[in-house]
Amino acid sequence: MFHGYTVSHVANILVHILAGITAIVCGTIAIISAKGKKVHVGAGWIFIYAYAALVATAVIGIVCFQFRSFLAVATIASSYDVFAGYRVLQLRGRRPKSIDITLSLVALLTPLAFALAIRRLHQPWSPALTWSVLGGLFLLATYDLLRVALPRLWLQSVWLQEHLYKMLAAYIAAAATGAATIFPQLAPWSALVPVIVGEMLTVCFLLKWRPSLAAQKAG
Repeated sequence: MFHGYTVSHVANILVHILAGITAIVCGTIAIISAKGKKVHVGAGWIFIYAYAALVATAVIGIVCFQFRSFLAVATIASSYDVFAGYRVLQLRGRRPKSIDITLSLVALLTPLAFALAIRRLHQPWSPALTWSVLGGLFLLATYDLLRVALPRLWLQSVWLQEHLYKMLAAYIAAAATGAATIFPQLAPWSALVPVIVGEMLTVCFLLKWRPSLAAQKAG
């Protein structure tokens, strides 16, 4: 499986796999456990730490060993999802701070930067997978920037839903990337199917958390 790989490359892959498995397992626990309770909070923190390791090893792999376009865009998008989902909990309906605005602007410009980079690097890529991920990132970053002007009542009523959506988006990205890696011969469907199914489940899941409930928790 690792024939021709250096020891450092294999070590990076193994840590990446372990981090991915940990993120998916703890993410699943966080999803199915009671929100705000000890199990949910603990699993959520492990999910964030595991995701940080997942992203770090992905960046090392992309930069030092082998460039893969889908892994690159998934890493960028999911990193923003996790950061933004964490920041929602810190803000809890308040206006975004300078760090939030800065990262949103960076995420907003990422699709253009990637398009320019991929042309210069002349690397193979899947338009369907790439633009579906970058399109979602663009829309999410646009909404996050609009929070500087959206009514405070709206922000206070939907912050919990924002947190759930962004963390679920990161979870789906990890699952889709894992599936695409395990089943490359089925691409792009091996990645698109988890994304489509995950988004459908996300919508159904979020419908349970009405804005009024989020507002009560915010208060």
